[in-house]
Amino acid sequence: MPLKPKNALNLKKILWRSALFFLTLAVFILALKALYGLTQSIRLAEVVAALAHIPPQDIVLAALVVAFGYLVLTLYDTIAFQHMGIKLPFRKVAFTSFTAYAIGHTIGLAVLSASGVRYRMYRANDIKPENIANVIWLVSMAFTFGIATLVALSLALNPHATVVMMAQLDLQLTEFSAGIPDVFRNAMVIRGMGLSLLTLISAIVIWSGRGGRHVKIRGWRFDLPPAVMLLKQITISMIDLASVAFVLYMLLPHGTGIGYFTVFSAFIQSMILAILSHVPGGLGVFELTMIASLPQVNKPYLLAVLLIFRLLYYILPFILAVIFFISHEIWLRWIQPKKRL
Repeated sequence: MPLKPKNALNLKKILWRSALFFLTLAVFILALKALYGLTQSIRLAEVVAALAHIPPQDIVLAALVVAFGYLVLTLYDTIAFQHMGIKLPFRKVAFTSFTAYAIGHTIGLAVLSASGVRYRMYRANDIKPENIANVIWLVSMAFTFGIATLVALSLALNPHATVVMMAQLDLQLTEFSAGIPDVFRNAMVIRGMGLSLLTLISAIVIWSGRGGRHVKIRGWRFDLPPAVMLLKQITISMIDLASVAFVLYMLLPHGTGIGYFTVFSAFIQSMILAILSHVPGGLGVFELTMIASLPQVNKPYLLAVLLIFRLLYYILPFILAVIFFISHEIWLRWIQPKKRL
């Protein structure tokens, strides 16, 4: 008996989600296995000792930079609302934006987690569902354009960083595959990829023009905002990610001769692979890529730095965001109704 259209669609969704789950699990296991290969000679005591050697003032300054980064993130939502002509107090936008980003960064699958938080909290401020959907779309697209631009710049200006990373990963992944293709070991090819991506992004921005564009793909309509807004969002994304990379740079040992742009390239490479892996918080994938990208850094110290980074950028904001979200729900369900009586 043939499946009804609705049942067939549900079956496709189930199969797709199952495939995504198992693919993510496989990537996670592969990353942990490779990470173990890179760090198996390191003892826990060495990492603990390295943690003690990170200056407290550097950790405090790094925490301030993280706070600045999350403040910059709120501008995504702010510009999206301005683009739609909707006025919402900045404190409410910032409250929702921070909560959504902090939860989305840690849980992963931000399209679902962060979008769900935005929908719940913006609906409480009487924002229409279609406008919330537009905010989610504009924010997601802005981050995509921003990180794509930074990846392109990293590949074009510092291709050697990618060559180093690929060489290190190849040492750990050969038992699972045929190894990294030789094309990714050629700095000129890597630079060409970066320049090509920059050209594509520039062409899209120019094509969007003053009034934006509408693109239809398989019956779905996607609205591309005006070039000015795209440039604003790309700039915000660049400032945000550059500040996060600066957190790592500040925590690394001083006097090693490692420049900020080297750390920046390593961070961007690690971030994009962590996002593509769909592993919650990029756990394992991010650490693996960072260690592979910075082989010149003492591994116990780098692991200590990455632990502090996870604490400052993921764990503490996530805990704070969960408290904010629960407080918001308590306000909606019990406190606000009583005030209306």
